[in-house]
Amino acid sequence: MSGEGRGAHIAFFSLPGSGHVNPTLGVVEELVARGHRVSFAVTERFAGAVEEAGARLVPYESTMDGLPAKDDPADRAERFGSDDLVRVLHDLLRETLAVLGPLDRFCAEDRPDLIVYDDPSGWGARIVAARRGIPALPYRTTFAAGEEWSLAEHHTDVDVSDPEIVRIYRGIAKLLARVGVRLQPQQLMSGSDKGPALVFVPRDFQYRAETFGDDFHFVGPCLARRASEGGWHRAGRPDAQRPLVLVSLGTIHNGDLSFYQRCVDAFADAEWDVVMAVGDQVDVDRLVGVPAHVEVRRHVPQLQVLREADLFVTHAGMGSVMEALSFGVPMVTVPQMAEQRANADRVVELGAGVLLHRNDVSAASLRAAARSVLDDAGFAERAGALRERVERSGGAGAAVDVIESLLAAEPAGGAESVGGAEPVGAAGAGTGAGR
Repeated sequence: MSGEGRGAHIAFFSLPGSGHVNPTLGVVEELVARGHRVSFAVTERFAGAVEEAGARLVPYESTMDGLPAKDDPADRAERFGSDDLVRVLHDLLRETLAVLGPLDRFCAEDRPDLIVYDDPSGWGARIVAARRGIPALPYRTTFAAGEEWSLAEHHTDVDVSDPEIVRIYRGIAKLLARVGVRLQPQQLMSGSDKGPALVFVPRDFQYRAETFGDDFHFVGPCLARRASEGGWHRAGRPDAQRPLVLVSLGTIHNGDLSFYQRCVDAFADAEWDVVMAVGDQVDVDRLVGVPAHVEVRRHVPQLQVLREADLFVTHAGMGSVMEALSFGVPMVTVPQMAEQRANADRVVELGAGVLLHRNDVSAASLRAAARSVLDDAGFAERAGALRERVERSGGAGAAVDVIESLLAAEPAGGAESVGGAEPVGAAGAGTGAGR
């Protein structure tokens, strides 16, 4: 096959979110450096990042780009429940119907040797790979899920007999039957629970890591250069003796102006330099009393700041947690949703930070949490130990070794495939499960 050795064609598929795209970019860079051709199916919003990594963009129109458009912290449940799952499944089913045709046509016209897809949300890519008999490798940007442990079982409150979940399940079954793919709806809904799989966290960070076999490849974070994010240096304060604190709530749940104001108030009198990335959803002119040592930006090159940071006040998205641990930076975690709470709990378990509930954030509690981490050298030591484990995981090099081993092996023949498929269009794949 053309994928043996170097020079294979690898196609990536990701949902259009920074937390889904960024973790793959280092893998793309390494594949290109080893002489492979990489295509990347995602929306135009990520064209710069994908092309900078060396991949060809395969654009598609997404129904999920930028979700959630409106986000009220009061609407976020403490634990992921049935209503939350219904909403996610509806979004994923609608997205699958939108992208299935473009992805299928792309694979018909420029067949990849391997599809690397976003698991468990990359339904469209998994269906196309199965339908066309193309080997596929799932990647996880968060915790792996297996037969003996999954995030859904231990950190959610979902009733699988909920009538709306059952209705979506039937809609997925109808879709799979119409496109001729021998997958069960549950396989799409919960993602792959067997290897091989790439997991972008180190094995030491995984819950119940001992229950996962060697075919789950815990390669850890695969950081890309991301030069297009620009440079950064401490504005007007070259004194590196002062601790540096980075504050960010990520790219989705970052519209809470009151949180940033509390950060300003918390750190106004602190003997630390503070860099605060607030995103595009807040009016920074409404922040009051911002002192000179608190730098407020809409966006920062996070990797560059973390290289110098002593503390990260973070929403605990897995991408941000992994980036912090890549530089041995301890954290004050302020999770904004249930999945992030699971990440934060693991940070606390491993002694690399503390957790501050988002409803308990005040200037006083933020200052106390930050001081507790900065004043206790044990947090930095444990974060440093995790940095060593991240480095031992192998990163992008290890991930590409896995990919090349699959390319060199005989193709599995598309165990989930019917093969010989004609291009599919969304019009022929309706499910009746939309709302």
